[in-house]
Amino acid sequence: MGRIITLAMTSLALIAYSMTALWIGINGVTAINAIERLPLIFSPAGFVYLFSIILYAGLLVYVWQAYQNRQTILAITRLQVILFVIACGLQIAFFHMWHYEHYMASFILLALQLLSLFGLYLTYPFHKEHILLRIPIAMWLGWNLFFIFIIFSYIQLYYEWHGFGLSNALWAVILLTAGAAFALHLRYHHFDRITPAIFIFGYIGIMVANGFEELFVSAAALFLCGVMIVGIVFMEKKRKKE
Repeated sequence: MGRIITLAMTSLALIAYSMTALWIGINGVTAINAIERLPLIFSPAGFVYLFSIILYAGLLVYVWQAYQNRQTILAITRLQVILFVIACGLQIAFFHMWHYEHYMASFILLALQLLSLFGLYLTYPFHKEHILLRIPIAMWLGWNLFFIFIIFSYIQLYYEWHGFGLSNALWAVILLTAGAAFALHLRYHHFDRITPAIFIFGYIGIMVANGFEELFVSAAALFLCGVMIVGIVFMEKKRKKE
């Protein structure tokens, strides 16, 4: 029962701090407003951030599932609790550093958070009863993976790094392509439809935000959405027989 209490308390702390950071504000600004300070090309329309509500509701479901399974073979393990707590702590630290304009430190914290989250993700293989348990973690991983590309784009523009002489639009397309590649990797090797779906949603937001002003970027986002839709429907790796 101690593991469930730890999960619940950590989840509530994460949700409270993250929702405050995104929608209410810390240090006089929300995370979304901070991102919108700069004219980012790799940045979605505001409606995309509403996904955070679904995400954190999913984490509450994850805690409830852990409570229901506490006396079964699906009971959450010590390693899973440790990785979950680390991921929550790093995300809270990320938002704190971000709001106080320590952008490089916040990027490093988010990268470390993704590593711990991916470790947690790997503890839920895609078969039988583990599928439902993995969905909230896949949502969290997919969203933060998409989010770190936004943060990288922000840092690149904030520090006026010109990226080997490439234009901002071309860098946005490179990031779009890299994000789609990561999403399709998870789709093929880990049978994950959640992450590509999140990237499709995010890329639609990028198309809406850029419109015809950055037609090259919007066209690339549209094309990659099509590629990921095909990947979700048709890409399938043969699974090992159990």
